[in-house]
Amino acid sequence: MSTTRSRKRLYLRGALVIVAVLAMLYAARVGLLFIGASEGDAPPVSSVPLPTGTEVTQVSTECASGGCWTLISVRPPGGTTPEDLKSELGTTPQSRLPGSFWDPRTVSLTSETRGRSLVIKADYFSPEYVP
Repeated sequence: MSTTRSRKRLYLRGALVIVAVLAMLYAARVGLLFIGASEGDAPPVSSVPLPTGTEVTQVSTECASGGCWTLISVRPPGGTTPEDLKSELGTTPQSRLPGSFWDPRTVSLTSETRGRSLVIKADYFSPEYVP
């Protein structure tokens, strides 16, 4: 009976060690993501929830002293104006998209209309807009 009990304890300790190591690795990853958010990391286009039918015409990454951001030029779906798309994305004036478990950083979105296109700026470092 004591052999079974000691075997269970061994398995429990092993499981706890594995969970602790995984938690430390996850914490290190999240820490590096947050450090990178202000040191040159920019959100990918996939982080912006574009409606079906939206055409991405140009993507660029720009950087300045405050960090980097992604500029995404899009054409709205047929029958939709850039202003409609701007409202749908909530970028009047700013939208903040919560992160996921794997990448918990918040993505800030702003946009401006340029002719028939909408240019969306996505970054990790903008403070929340307060009117």
